[in-house]
Amino acid sequence: MKKIGIMPNLSKDLGGIQTRLIIEKVRARGFEPFVMPEIYDIVGSGSIAEGCDFFRQCDVLFVLGGDGTLLNAARQACRFEIPILGINMGRLGFLTEIEISDIDHALDSLMSNNFYVERRMMLKASIVKENNAPIELTALNEIAIAKASFARIIHLRVYINDEFVNCYPADGILVSSPTGSTAYSLSAGGPIINPSMSCILLTPICPHALNARPIITHPNDLIRILIDDKTRDIFLTIDGQEGVPVKKDDIIHIGRADVETKLVRIWKRSFFNVLREKLTERPLDIDGIEGGCS
Repeated sequence: MKKIGIMPNLSKDLGGIQTRLIIEKVRARGFEPFVMPEIYDIVGSGSIAEGCDFFRQCDVLFVLGGDGTLLNAARQACRFEIPILGINMGRLGFLTEIEISDIDHALDSLMSNNFYVERRMMLKASIVKENNAPIELTALNEIAIAKASFARIIHLRVYINDEFVNCYPADGILVSSPTGSTAYSLSAGGPIINPSMSCILLTPICPHALNARPIITHPNDLIRILIDDKTRDIFLTIDGQEGVPVKKDDIIHIGRADVETKLVRIWKRSFFNVLREKLTERPLDIDGIEGGCS
């Protein structure tokens, strides 16, 4: 392992101060740090690589930010099979592995191969629109089909392996990976799933039906969702970050992706320790609500 790509969220690291410091530490350990041109323009340090070349150069990827930053990086890095080390600069940091203060220990662990890589299942959505090529998207947390504004409830027909499951009158529906079970799905009343498992979780969002409950299904099942409303105010979003408008007669297929996210783990912590630390013992902010993804 010689080349380390560095992807910071510069809205969390104004002026790139921490990014520049990490680049210096990476270089001091004998690794070669790579950054994209727009990052180099701000931090003025590191080797430059652009687009796909950036990811092809990397043996490991350092992502500086919060969970949202890591989700965005994961969707880009997964097809290159690059392990990601998440460095928390956000608030929750559920997916990230270390804090900025741990960077020296993390680099020492990489040098001595004292780490392991955790694989996380991802999801793929294929949107089939009339007379158009399918739109394909990949997500680490979840794929959501939901109304885009304060409109009335929408109706979604759900099939699993061509078998009709239910028609949900709701604000929408979430199809989540085990990793995503502690994200939007948790807020919508879904169960917590150990991310080492392989399965797919369906969680209705504010359903207007007493029999609408979350469903856990096989990871190789193919989910098909049809929109039963004429409204055009519906979006499919991935990881809460990228969206595509969908409408009646569009066909949405969701299943397991053929790529995975690889997360570098330095600490030997159990999922339940992380769960307890992040979701039950973290302090609230002044409004009584912890901030969201960054």
